[in-house]
Amino acid sequence: MLGNSLQAQINEIFESGKKAFNQQEYILAINDFDKCIEQDSLNLHCLEFAGNASLKLGNLYKAKNYFIQAESLDSNNLTILKQLAGIYELEENIPKAIKYYNHLIKLDSTNAIHYRKLGQLFTKSNLLSESLGYFEKAYSINPQDFYTINGLVEILLKNKSCQIADSLLMAAIEQDTFNIRYNLLLAKSKYIQKEYDSTCVVLKKIRGKIDFNNYYSKMYGFALLQIDSLDAAIHYLNNSLVNENNPEKALYYLGSAHEKKEDYKSANHYYAKAIEASTSKDIGLYHRNIARLANEQSDLKKAIFHYKEAYDYSKESVLLYQIAQLSDLYYKDKNIAIRYYKKYINSDHDNTAYKKYAKERSKYLIEQAHLSK
Repeated sequence: MLGNSLQAQINEIFESGKKAFNQQEYILAINDFDKCIEQDSLNLHCLEFAGNASLKLGNLYKAKNYFIQAESLDSNNLTILKQLAGIYELEENIPKAIKYYNHLIKLDSTNAIHYRKLGQLFTKSNLLSESLGYFEKAYSINPQDFYTINGLVEILLKNKSCQIADSLLMAAIEQDTFNIRYNLLLAKSKYIQKEYDSTCVVLKKIRGKIDFNNYYSKMYGFALLQIDSLDAAIHYLNNSLVNENNPEKALYYLGSAHEKKEDYKSANHYYAKAIEASTSKDIGLYHRNIARLANEQSDLKKAIFHYKEAYDYSKESVLLYQIAQLSDLYYKDKNIAIRYYKKYINSDHDNTAYKKYAKERSKYLIEQAHLSK
């Protein structure tokens, strides 16, 4: 028990610290609160104010120590537990943050923010089933919380639960029509569902209110390509290439757009650029498209080269048939065509008509080779 004189002295120092705190003189405030704590280590208010002043200064280490001391005096103090949970969250000490938010839920099961925080923390830990449950609980308490809606919809889209996501987003957009984030999420949902016309409608609505980043520029460009709005598709796909570290898909889509416009020179250019940029399994597809265009333009040498490249990457047996046919047309030496017809015949491709033709054609070419000797 403190004496009256000492208690009065502590109160005076504490009030001085509070005054400094309210005037945002946080260093002076901490000096006063520390003096209080030296005189009375059980003074919960001094510890709490010292912790808050340290937070204002960005000193998480000192703030955490003050709040831990305060927690030891009152382990169920909601204010102190919230501060510790928030500090551990800022430090990205996810297990500790989860521990404190769980404690808060046990003390107050009606606070939507605590459930939302747990949803966000479990999402960071890639534990999506756990995070989904917490977000759903947060939403049931407060269905207008932007952060809850955002987190919940992101998980639903990852789980391909797009219709549920759509219903949540439509309700949110009804309240906040031009909320950029809600509209971007709705566009993403429609895109996942391959509803490209709806994707374009949503993105057109907020066009001009935001500069689309590369991801959404590419999404918009591809969606426009699917509905044959080719010039607009080319515009947004080109936009998506600015400072893009992974331009492969956009380049391929640009090739497709120019091919649809019958601008085969540009189509070839972008398909070739896609090959240069490719780090994925789709590189075979890019070679295949160049080969197909070359064949249509009667450039058989180029077509054969790119079909061979496509086969090397994809190992699709049908490409052996294409190479065989083109080699048959292009090379005087029919042994090249015969070799590829035989490879195709021995492949696992199950097209009966192709197999029949390959057998008959290779047999004929072999007979002709014997007759010419």
